Amino acid sequence: MEKQETPINSSPLSEEELEFFEELLHKEQKESRRKVKQFKAKLEEIEEKLNDTNSSSAHHQGNIGSSEEDREKYYALINKEQEKLDEIQMALDRIESGNYGICNVTGKPIQKERLEVKPYAKYSVDAVEKANST
Repeated sequence: MEKQETPINSSPLSEEELEFFEELLHKEQKESRRKVKQFKAKLEEIEEKLNDTNSSSAHHQGNIGSSEEDREKYYALINKEQEKLDEIQMALDRIESGNYGICNVTGKPIQKERLEVKPYAKYSVDAVEKANST
């Protein structure tokens, strides 16, 4: 019979706390996906507007510039949300592997208060402050 590998739980959090944070992460994930969808729809509108403006001989350069800026803004917003989705997935993976809530730098527990604000945090407050002070 093959031995079943179970992750070693080195998380400083209880099962109930892990379930709470997993649920919180799924809510954040759903919200970020909704935002990405919304931003992509807005970007499509801008692209259509730019295509219509570019095909028209009577267009104002200011309108094109504004649309270009809007397009760049939405690309940046999409990129930011995609990065957040990646971080959320990594946090869910850490729950699965049993090391959620542990700082990637110090190896010490991340404060629960920090995880409540940013459940996909990889670093403790101490690690962030230390990195910012150098």
